Amino acid sequence: MELKKLDVPTSSITEVKKSPMDVFNQARVAGTGVYIFNREKIAGVMLTKEQYENLLHELERRPEPEPEIPIAEELEGLAMILHQTLVDGATISAKNLDERMVALGFITKKTGFGGVIDMMNELNESGKIVYQLRKKNNHKIILAEVIGEQDSQSQLFDKLLIKKVYLREL
Repeated sequence: MELKKLDVPTSSITEVKKSPMDVFNQARVAGTGVYIFNREKIAGVMLTKEQYENLLHELERRPEPEPEIPIAEELEGLAMILHQTLVDGATISAKNLDERMVALGFITKKTGFGGVIDMMNELNESGKIVYQLRKKNNHKIILAEVIGEQDSQSQLFDKLLIKKVYLREL
């Protein structure tokens, strides 16, 4: 059986014990981390201080993804319809959003005069508009969170850009 050769620099625990600075120099010259083996198994990776700080900086620059919220199997159909009705990246008026959500069984957000204004205020303050499903699922409250922002390109104040839609149980 032939051992697979790694395309990155390697060293052993013995070499690290003898001269850790040689391993750091090896990482600096190669421009990458050095895999450290202990009895033919990778025990870790050694990086220079600069390489480590660059990795941390790169991680900080990445936007944090929205967590996927697990939902009950019974709600998967509703989630699929919701994602087809409210497409990520689409622009929609607050009135149209509310009408679509009501058609799917959610409680309206338009409470009397100024309902659209209240919806846009909620969006601007929290980054989302939260809807509650009329009927409970196994005695749990079901919420739909429409994540988005006010559409700055639109002439109308009630247009919003949908970024993501989530269902979750309380």
